[in-house]
Amino acid sequence: MKRLLLILLALWCTTSAFAQGEASNWYFGFGAGLQFNQATGTVTPVNDGQLTTNEGCASISSSTGELLFYTDGTTVFNRNHQVMDNGTGLFGNSSSTQSAIIVPKPNDINIYYIFTVDTGFPAGSIDSGLNYSEVDITLDGGLGSVTVKNFNLLARCSEKISAVLKDCVDNSVWVVTLASQNGDLNTFDTYHAFQVTDTGVNSTSVKSTFPINISDRRGYLKLSPDGLKMACANMDGTFGTGLLDDVVYLYDFDSQTGIVSNQQTLSISTNSPSPYGLEFSPNNRFLYVHASNNYTAQDASFNDPASHASTLAQFDLEAADIQASEYIVDERQLYRGGLQLGPDGRIYRALSATYNQGIPFLGVINNPNEQGAACNYNHTAIDLFPNLSSQGLPPFDQTLFNLEIDIIQNGQSTTNLDLCDGETYTLISEDIPGATYTWLRDEVVLPETDFDLVVDETGHYELIIDPNTGDCFVEGQAFVTVHDVPVANTPGDLLICDTDNDGFFSFDFVETTAEILDTQDPALFAITYY
Repeated sequence: MKRLLLILLALWCTTSAFAQGEASNWYFGFGAGLQFNQATGTVTPVNDGQLTTNEGCASISSSTGELLFYTDGTTVFNRNHQVMDNGTGLFGNSSSTQSAIIVPKPNDINIYYIFTVDTGFPAGSIDSGLNYSEVDITLDGGLGSVTVKNFNLLARCSEKISAVLKDCVDNSVWVVTLASQNGDLNTFDTYHAFQVTDTGVNSTSVKSTFPINISDRRGYLKLSPDGLKMACANMDGTFGTGLLDDVVYLYDFDSQTGIVSNQQTLSISTNSPSPYGLEFSPNNRFLYVHASNNYTAQDASFNDPASHASTLAQFDLEAADIQASEYIVDERQLYRGGLQLGPDGRIYRALSATYNQGIPFLGVINNPNEQGAACNYNHTAIDLFPNLSSQGLPPFDQTLFNLEIDIIQNGQSTTNLDLCDGETYTLISEDIPGATYTWLRDEVVLPETDFDLVVDETGHYELIIDPNTGDCFVEGQAFVTVHDVPVANTPGDLLICDTDNDGFFSFDFVETTAEILDTQDPALFAITYY
């Protein structure tokens, strides 16, 4: 087991300490939003969003979790939910599957790139292709301004886009989309990987061409958090029938070169087989697919929720036969929708009744690293009312969701640790030969340099491991709270009469519990009666 862990550790990397903060605020659908609090592990719906988008959206926050800006691919809103200076007229589209993705400029905390992909719908409309715009967050009093707008990279492309870290040396990022070889046709067979470095966006892509001929732009493209796999949802089927090329293409991705290889084909076995949403589990083992029966505006029953059906499926990428590993997580009357990993390690599912009719909930896969039913899907996990989910959720640089190590190791999927005064606990990681261990409490470096640390004080503890092999740093964290030792206050006497003389007595300890706890928080302290 130790050897296996060392292999995994070499693959874990992040761009900065706990950079998942960049994905702390989501805005999507019809006025909907979520706020992730990494310290408490809570997810809170918010009502201040300004988006009205059927599909595409993107959000970005600071590394510490403060909202910076968000967009539907055409209009950019600042942290005050106002239109950003020069923030209109971007060449995305709210009807594009992944209308936009926001990538911070490597090694520059003030510059962000908004990559946009247009839509070809309705038929005959002009497709603006792949473009990027630049935001300087220091301008307009810190609210940001769009300083470069709609720099064209490809004249035509699909509605698909994803991003992942290239390496931890210069923190450069790959942005990948699907288009034709020269980016000038409306049928697609080539993946273009554009490198974003601290000098800007390289407009010359790394191309990977395959014997495919995709004419339908719709569906998600996702890279795995470790940057080793890529999946492409292809809805290139006959409208309303689910026939003809409704498949997911699965690939290997070389994060050092940007080359895509080893195409495999996966299909959904139900009557709603047209793949749309995609997401990888945090441990990179499972691929989740949200598919539909693909009724569109060309169908008379397009606006009837009863005409739509969807499937949520799981595939085990470590199985000898990946297709045979298909597990149907959920199947019901529902329109298509996106899937997105959250900073809490859960996968969120966008829900929509029809193209134009949203739903006031998000579904959640609570344990996406687990196989089959153990993944624990909750269809109405997040209540968004009065706002609505539609088909899209904001994509991010997938590296943000690469696994952090668990330094608490108490069998609970949380970074919170509660102790009583006088109690100690040992935070621990894998002992990697030759590695350097740096422990911090409340951002102050501690003198301890071993792979474990005994704690007995309240604080935010961080561990940063440098393998000293050229690989990325490994990180873990724990929010430790030390509480006063509980006091059992003496309650008043309870007098019970056996009024029916049957020898049995019924006691209600509700009021007694409150007396015993007094001012102590019942959410933290429990009472057991004997």
